[in-house]
Amino acid sequence: MKSFIATYCKALLRVTVLTVTALFGLCSCTGNYKKTVTSVEEMTLTLRGMRGGFVYKLEQMDDKTKLCYYREVYSNSETDLELLRSADCDRQGIIAIMNECAVMCWDGFHGKHPKNVQDGIMFTFKAAVNGGNELYADGSANFPKGYREFVEALNKMLEGK
Repeated sequence: MKSFIATYCKALLRVTVLTVTALFGLCSCTGNYKKTVTSVEEMTLTLRGMRGGFVYKLEQMDDKTKLCYYREVYSNSETDLELLRSADCDRQGIIAIMNECAVMCWDGFHGKHPKNVQDGIMFTFKAAVNGGNELYADGSANFPKGYREFVEALNKMLEGK
């Protein structure tokens, strides 16, 4: 009788865990319902590697939004940003790219540096979206899904494509 009860309890626990996991999946980025960006107030993506750092940043200038690309320059123990490229951009275009690359799913991502990888790119992503909701993600040679496509789309915007 005890083994029957133990087996029954284990089976019930498995069903409960699977049900709860499935329910959470429906409301997360991996489920059918995808979280979307409806507005973007701020966005900064910083990349650092062996040869220095670079920053993509959305900046509001008068009534225009600019996507700026900077190089970090170190001098006298301080970091300054040197503008390399910029482009006027449409906020709706940025929002579309953010949704295509599922940046809402990046929130809380921390990509640990893979074992046996000697160097690589470190990134930090910060954004204020949907009326001030803060998104934060970082990683070292380990990136969230859609990251490479996001950087590629930002570069195309800077090139005017």
